[in-house]
Amino acid sequence: MNNTNLMAKQDDGGKLIMMDGTIWMVSPGEIHTVSSWNPPCGIQILEDKGGQEYDYKLINQEDNTSVFAKRRR
Repeated sequence: MNNTNLMAKQDDGGKLIMMDGTIWMVSPGEIHTVSSWNPPCGIQILEDKGGQEYDYKLINQEDNTSVFAKRRR
């Protein structure tokens, strides 16, 4: 488990940049959820190795919504 803050959203919301410098790609079917996320907001990162490509769960701590994502760097 890791906590950070959302610094910016890029593209259509499919790319998230965190204050800790990590970049995340949101699962295409969940991009609509990210549209309501406004930086800066607290994000909890949970590893979810269920065999899927998007193997992390990002949870917006302000509105308790979540998406699956994969780390780009």
